[in-house]
Amino acid sequence: MASITCQPLSDEEIARLVLLQTVVAENRKSFIRIKPGNIILPAAFEKVKDSIKNWHVREDDIYVLTFPKSGTTWTQELVWLLQNDCNFEIAKAKTLDERFPFMDFPLFVGFIKSDIPQFLKGDMLAMLEALPSPRFLKSHLHFGLFPDDLMEKCKIFMCLRNPKDTVVSYYHHVKLSKDNAFIGDFPAFFDLFMDDLTVYSPYFEYIKEVWQRRNHPNMCLLFFEDMKKDLGASVRKVAKFLGKEVTDAKVEELVDHLSFDSMKSNPAVNKEDANVNMFKEDGHFMRKGKIGDWKNYFTDEMNKRMDEAIRTHFTSVGLEFQYE
Repeated sequence: MASITCQPLSDEEIARLVLLQTVVAENRKSFIRIKPGNIILPAAFEKVKDSIKNWHVREDDIYVLTFPKSGTTWTQELVWLLQNDCNFEIAKAKTLDERFPFMDFPLFVGFIKSDIPQFLKGDMLAMLEALPSPRFLKSHLHFGLFPDDLMEKCKIFMCLRNPKDTVVSYYHHVKLSKDNAFIGDFPAFFDLFMDDLTVYSPYFEYIKEVWQRRNHPNMCLLFFEDMKKDLGASVRKVAKFLGKEVTDAKVEELVDHLSFDSMKSNPAVNKEDANVNMFKEDGHFMRKGKIGDWKNYFTDEMNKRMDEAIRTHFTSVGLEFQYE
């Protein structure tokens, strides 16, 4: 098992972030770099890294692991409903955060000044450990930070999204935060993303880690763009992986429930509950959910830089995305 170490960011990196991230301006030690992987995470990770690496994995655990803004919520709701025999009543009565908790939440507690729901307070990892089986767990952490037996013991769902739309969606997400606000413009965020200075970066290494595991029998790999273009096919793919039979009528019901408009207006998943209160009122956690919105933000120079990174990282391993 590789040793996980935590290092401070360089003075130059901190100087860049101080100008753009309010939490760094308030505390220069807010973020650290994790090795192996050169991963950027909140400094609170250092306190829980051993607990996560030594996490007790149960064989009936179900994980949704994604890079931020890559169809995470969509995948969670789909997986939870199929595994729970399409119980829409419970899905609407309990928030997705309650049904499918976010393992990484302890990393961000120090940034949050606003009120949060009671179930998110206290020792999150201890609470997750005490959950009855089967547990549904979500994380954006890289594979190397998890127990070595994670993939061998339980079912894992991963959803990939093309990097151009991912960076745009991620930008809007960090602008939405009340407590960890990004105060720069999109070009500034794009530069941080490409220089591996956004939280959970490096993006390209994260995606390659996923891609190399795509044929593992405990992995179900989804693509945001496939779900957008033919959600019914993705529903059937997930159902088959879980060993669930679904009728055509049930698939139609799921597709309707999981449509972007339905999800955006569903308080159980859209994170706009007044009790959460972590996002600005002039934005939405679920924004557009489209393919190709990057064209409204990228300059020609940005597109050239991104295309070069895509060729460098993805072409050689046979990974292709849809961009419109």
